[in-house]
Amino acid sequence: MSMLKKALGNVASKIWLSTLVILTLLVSIDVAVGVDVAICTVAHPWPKATADKEIAVLKDAIQGAVNLQLFGANELDDLADWVKNHTNSENQILILTGILPSTIYAAGNAEPDGSLVEEFLDAGNTIINTGEYTFYTIEGPNEANEDAALPNIIDVPEAYMWQGREGWREGVVVMTPTANGKKYTPSIVEYGTSYPIHVEDYDGTSWELELAVTENTEEDLRVDGVIVNTKTGARLGVFVQAYVGDIPEPDVSWGAVISEYILDYYLREVAAVQADGKLVSIWGKIKRF
Repeated sequence: MSMLKKALGNVASKIWLSTLVILTLLVSIDVAVGVDVAICTVAHPWPKATADKEIAVLKDAIQGAVNLQLFGANELDDLADWVKNHTNSENQILILTGILPSTIYAAGNAEPDGSLVEEFLDAGNTIINTGEYTFYTIEGPNEANEDAALPNIIDVPEAYMWQGREGWREGVVVMTPTANGKKYTPSIVEYGTSYPIHVEDYDGTSWELELAVTENTEEDLRVDGVIVNTKTGARLGVFVQAYVGDIPEPDVSWGAVISEYILDYYLREVAAVQADGKLVSIWGKIKRF
């Protein structure tokens, strides 16, 4: 009887130890897959009232679900520190509202390779932009980078975001919600944009379209959404890039659309994959007890 009690005691000890390990490691998983998000609130060309309202919508929606920090016009050095501190991690998000601070990419394309923002992307992180053409302007706003910054940073020489092949032109590209747009970003509606993603620019590169929330198929396929680098895991998201002033301000909440993308797609489809991978690895170790 004493031997049986001892055996049962050993089994109970192992069960308790396994449970303790599982609980400990699940806490570790939660910390490991936590997503850090930085928002640069220096906006262009959104009117200040629009930018303030939409940033508030975005902030209120995602805070609590992610580790969120906001950086204003007087905090661009602090933003650079945040970006630098996340170049050794992955699955973190930098949100730009039309300005690429010169603290993370030298003005006038003075550092075409190896900038902080490029290293951040290459680590497997995500950049989302709204407003001005991606990476075109610095604080001021000064159009110092123009359209050379985008191909420099993502290493795709053909990448550009004009309405058509000839560059800037009058009028808008009318973007129609896709099925995935309605699914993952239910606030999406039809709107006019100035700077869509031209999907064909990425043919033959390591970048591919991951998610289109809106599209225009009248010429080449032009979308708003996210492209992903299949080698590094980097993502570039474009949501409602519109040069208001020259075109009517789009009647769509980009704060809502971006927050819905993060909550309904990114955290479930991207961060969750990382969590599942860690859990499988940990369960394999636990089974050896």
